[in-house]
Amino acid sequence: MEKRNISNEVHETPLSTFLWGGKDRIQRRKQVVKALTSNPIFSNYPPPGSLARKESWTKAVHQAKELIAISFREKWTHEQFRDAVRMFDGMLPVQPQYRIFLSNLERQASDEQKAEWVPKAEHFEIFGSYSQTELGHGSNVKAIETTATFDKETDEFVINTPSVSATKYWIGTTGIWATHSLIVAKLIIDGKNYGNHLFFTQLRDLNTQKLMPGVEIYELGPKAFQSMVGVDNGAMQFHNVRVPRSQMLSRNAQVKRDGTYVPPKNVKHSYGSMITVRAIMAEITGYDLLKAVAVAFHYTTFRKQFQQKGKSEETTVFDYASVRYRLLPLLAQGTALVIVGQHVKRKFDQYTEAMVKTGDISGLEDIHLQTVGAKVYATHIAAHGIEVCRVACGGHGFNALSGFGRMYANSTKDLTVEGDNYVISQQVPRAILKHYDAKSENSVPSLSYLSLLREAQPKQKLSVRSKSDWFALENQQWVMERRLAHLVEQHIRATKAGKDTSFSVHELTMAHSDYTYWRGLWEVIPSVDSSIAEPLKAIGQVFSLHILQHAHKDLFGEYALSAAQRDSLADAYDDAVQDLAKYARDVIDGYGFTEWEMDSALAKAKDTPYEALFKGAQASEMNHLQHLWPFIISVRNVWKEVQAEKARL
Repeated sequence: MEKRNISNEVHETPLSTFLWGGKDRIQRRKQVVKALTSNPIFSNYPPPGSLARKESWTKAVHQAKELIAISFREKWTHEQFRDAVRMFDGMLPVQPQYRIFLSNLERQASDEQKAEWVPKAEHFEIFGSYSQTELGHGSNVKAIETTATFDKETDEFVINTPSVSATKYWIGTTGIWATHSLIVAKLIIDGKNYGNHLFFTQLRDLNTQKLMPGVEIYELGPKAFQSMVGVDNGAMQFHNVRVPRSQMLSRNAQVKRDGTYVPPKNVKHSYGSMITVRAIMAEITGYDLLKAVAVAFHYTTFRKQFQQKGKSEETTVFDYASVRYRLLPLLAQGTALVIVGQHVKRKFDQYTEAMVKTGDISGLEDIHLQTVGAKVYATHIAAHGIEVCRVACGGHGFNALSGFGRMYANSTKDLTVEGDNYVISQQVPRAILKHYDAKSENSVPSLSYLSLLREAQPKQKLSVRSKSDWFALENQQWVMERRLAHLVEQHIRATKAGKDTSFSVHELTMAHSDYTYWRGLWEVIPSVDSSIAEPLKAIGQVFSLHILQHAHKDLFGEYALSAAQRDSLADAYDDAVQDLAKYARDVIDGYGFTEWEMDSALAKAKDTPYEALFKGAQASEMNHLQHLWPFIISVRNVWKEVQAEKARL
């Protein structure tokens, strides 16, 4: 049995420091974990599945208050507070405060507006949310119906919900909690539509929590799989709600007192927020997947099942290929999501600093394109990967005490956050076609493969003669780029033929993201410290060759692999998986998910999985239903009663 390095302490090693993004972040993590694991209000008992929904949300409210108090006592940064909130699987009602409410105020409010509102939000004197999605409009933001009409006489905007489909819906922490929200609405001046803008709007009275006049809100009810129990999503309508002109966020666009509209100088001002959000989302999603991998690893290295030929003892489950070949690629994929997410965020911060000095925004689109598929890619991999982890743990993975059900429920929400992934996928092909038609792919490094579609491009052959050649990055790149060129060519033909490509674009976006994440990962790995290089190279090769296992099937004609090349690719992948297996324990320990974070009977510090599962059965609330015993006994007499009725007839 493998030794399980599980505790509620954060251990700092060179590998853990790298995997969590540096010394500052590992120190933040230590402080947050200590605060959460030492305070009984954050206990994971009773398990969420044993609580009614109202009880779960009430518990989350009390936890939110305590977390706010700790953050003030400990003088936490915004980042530390966000880190703490992310550790709650069911989330907390304070979740949007920093992530989307304050971040939008910082980016889109004027200096005067920030001076008034940001301190109140930072002190939690007001609770914020972000209101964009409508019942009838999710991904299609341009079609939003909510209106904010400027009234010149009163110097106010009048916000209205013109139809049921315009109801703001899915608005996080707004059903009960939020006092203010940033409302996305169409700006109307003298009957002219100037497009969507943000309006800082009060929803509830700060002294009573009662709704403000004209604001109608309902908590929309439970979510699928009973996920996000700590978040009160709201359904909201506005009926002639008046907002002062000074409360339209005006860093980029303004409305003057006489109704004159001043448009933003830079139409790409929103790129920065999108890049940051997507990079952070991919990183967080990577950690979500890795937590599931860690639980599955701890269990499968404990569990023994069946005897292999020639052995007297049962075999550890993790040693079966059927388990390793499922879990180790997920370990590599989760790590890629984390590392590349961190890398892109660092690159963007460096770029932003340089942009402020020079005013040059020419490189912004490439960074944007590197992350535009991240939402689709990361959420798809994580949601499917968590379910793979559950199945790899057999029947015990289906027990709620394993934690997989909760993890899966909270990951699947991301597949439709900001819209269905198949809808979001259309953004990448749109950018590809734009640059292909303009012959401008050389200005965007992440689209360099488009040059392969030009007629003058010579057809280079793949120089793979043995399995060792597959570990060469230039050969991996050869396959990925030509796969992409083929998929783009198909997409161009389908588009010209007028076909509906809303299904096929998902495959193209995933392939594009395979390539961008591959490029991003291998930008980082060669520069890491030699003390942690080997496990990361093993991670990189499994990630790369796992992609090629599928990518080569999209190569046709003279680009198709020979039978010998396909065989050597399979052999190379086998070697890569076996190599990573040697480092799997080090990498899992490097992430060092605590017992509190995993919250799984399959990964306890002192109890074996069997002991923890049995204790869970002993603690079940269904064990004390003696009041139903007489009724159960009566059921056994139903046949007699029916027979007696027949006899009387």
